[in-house]
Amino acid sequence: MTPRLEILSKNEIYGIHLATLQVLERTGVKVDDPKALHMLRDAGATVDSKTSVVKIPEHLLKDGIRKAPNYFTLFGRDTSYKLRFQRGQTYFSSQGTSAFVIDFETRKRRKATLKDLKSFFILSDALENIHHASLAVWPSDVPEDVAYAYALLEGFRNTAKTLDGYNYGEGISIDNIEMASVIAGGREELRKNPRLLGFVNPVSPLEHSKEMTEGLRIFAEYKQPTLIAPEAQAGSTAPVTLAGLLVQQNAEVLSGILISQLAQPGAPVLYGTVSCITDMKTGNIALGAIETGLINIATAQIAEYYALPSRGTGGVTNSKSSDIQAGFEKSLTLSMAAMAGINFIYDAAGSLEASRTASLEQMVIDNDLCGMVIRALRGIEVDGETMGTEVINQVGPGGHYLSQKHTRDFFRSEHYLPRILSREPWEVWQKAGSKELRSIAHDKTKETLDKHVVEPLDKSLESELEGLIKEIYRRQT
Repeated sequence: MTPRLEILSKNEIYGIHLATLQVLERTGVKVDDPKALHMLRDAGATVDSKTSVVKIPEHLLKDGIRKAPNYFTLFGRDTSYKLRFQRGQTYFSSQGTSAFVIDFETRKRRKATLKDLKSFFILSDALENIHHASLAVWPSDVPEDVAYAYALLEGFRNTAKTLDGYNYGEGISIDNIEMASVIAGGREELRKNPRLLGFVNPVSPLEHSKEMTEGLRIFAEYKQPTLIAPEAQAGSTAPVTLAGLLVQQNAEVLSGILISQLAQPGAPVLYGTVSCITDMKTGNIALGAIETGLINIATAQIAEYYALPSRGTGGVTNSKSSDIQAGFEKSLTLSMAAMAGINFIYDAAGSLEASRTASLEQMVIDNDLCGMVIRALRGIEVDGETMGTEVINQVGPGGHYLSQKHTRDFFRSEHYLPRILSREPWEVWQKAGSKELRSIAHDKTKETLDKHVVEPLDKSLESELEGLIKEIYRRQT
């Protein structure tokens, strides 16, 4: 049986739902995109043209939720690699859009570059427990206005796994669609077999920015799945109580889902969260806090209440290095989100400093953490073979199981075999150089980047994408 964490009763979930309806009907949400406002008004919402505040009646909200699919598939460069977002399935991604990296050689923090992004994509492609290759860092060494295009090209070049899109604004979103259409074989093929995962972060409290909403509409039109994930912070941009945060978050997510379904009924969406608490000592975001885990558990339950796939945040930490704090914050936030049934866990690998900083070595460490959590999610299979009565009788008192066929048949599936964790005796570890985990991860990262061969992108497609980037560059700069 798969383990499942729950923190809310059915009555509590229903109470959050009713409170959300009240917020959306009485207070409403601010929507800064005129086209979205027009759609909402035409659908029956009350729109204040002076303030851009939209009040949403219950029947309209329910209709939007009903139209959103409860599962969908996202594809890599070709359709041989795919992720099926549905109940009972959990995927892990690398961390996303950090401005800074820990330099691989000097181990000092600096601004991220396009070369760093390439390395993260290659590592994502190589690591077996990382299912999705996020836009790990934002490159600072290419023009800001076209960085998204260079980033997406690096993604298509350096991994066959699924990728983030960048849907910040109408024009940028259309450029992303054009580039992904080259890979898919045209816009209609892209609609049938989506290649981009879009991101919308409502501005807490209760606002949908113009650029994010434009991107939501465009990606919905082309059936590219989009996660809607507020980063509400309890005590500053959301009520200090976690229940209050959940009500506000729910209003922000559901109103975003409604906009997506008005733009394109049946557009795939993920009910998401990046929410956490404000550290009341410093005023900083506390993404690695235990409350992040609690919010993820509740989010998984609420998403399931609406029969929607979910996106959470795990494997996160406020630590600035791969230290003990990073270890326990990452372990708790990742395992709590996964065991709650979150379908897609963002920032699962490579994240430091509340995801402002990314680390290649940390990504390799987190790959083993993800592997251990994946093993935990499988639970314990109990049947005639796994109970092993025959082999127990065979070995008998005082024997051992090392040479038994039953051991050979099952140890790889029953036990998670880590890539880099140290399990050898002290003497063996000392003889090998007494290396700590970060040092082992450094060596493993270098080896992986040197040896891993990414399935090459078709040269004609690469050439077409490069032509598109030149056109985007001329237009944007």
